[in-house]
Order: sequence, then C-alpha cells, then structure tokens
Amino acid sequence: MRYYNRTGHYPERILVDQIYRTRENRRFCKSKGIRMSGPKLGRPGKKNQSKIEKKQEYQDNTDRIEVEREFSVEKHSYGLGLIVTKLEETQLTSIALSIFTANLFKMQRRILCALLSLLRGFPEEVSGKLVIVA
Repeated sequence: MRYYNRTGHYPERILVDQIYRTRENRRFCKSKGIRMSGPKLGRPGKKNQSKIEKKQEYQDNTDRIEVEREFSVEKHSYGLGLIVTKLEETQLTSIALSIFTANLFKMQRRILCALLSLLRGFPEEVSGKLVIVA
C-alpha cells in the first residue's frame, strides 16, 4: 500500500523469496495486476515453459540475487546486521541511517571515479562497478 500511496500505481513486478509466495500474496498480486517472481505453487505442469517465460524467470532471479547481494553488503559492511535496538522506531532509524551511509559511500565512489577519469583517464565506472582500464 505504501508504494501505491507514494506513486499512485502498483509495481509491474515484485521480486520475492519463496517464503512470501503464499496463496494469499499471489491472490493479492493477481488482483492488482502485479507479476510475482518465482515458480508457480504446486506441481510443475506437463507443458514445458516457453522461451519467453524461461527468459523472464531467469531475469527475475538475476535481479532478485542482486537485491539479496546488496542486503548482504549492507549487513556486513555497514552494520545493518548488528542492530539490537528494542523499540520499532529506533530500529527503523538505525536501518535508515545504515542505508543512508551506504548510499553516501556509493556516491562518494562514483564522484571519485569521475574525478580520476577526468584527471588521468585511468579508472572508469561501468554500471556501478569499478573497472580498471589499462
């Protein structure tokens, strides 16, 4: 609901872990026209998936893995896994500060890479990842 209140529409798709692919969540997503990533519930059908469906499932899994990787980096590098506050408000503040710090480091890295590439023409940044060009 927060996404809808903020943007005025529901997302086209959501990337979820297996634990959130419940019948209730699937029913909600179907009623709102949201595509939920992951395999269908129940036994696999006798028909094989089409190439388009396989490609879409592969892309969804790739995108979900990237999101999970970001969470892992946030936990280990920025202390998100060390939050032990008891009040919900304090927990949310701690999480927001950790994510803010992570974003600051990412922006700092991009600015530094841009400056270095202007000065020396040495490193370039490609799609958020630092690549050294010789």
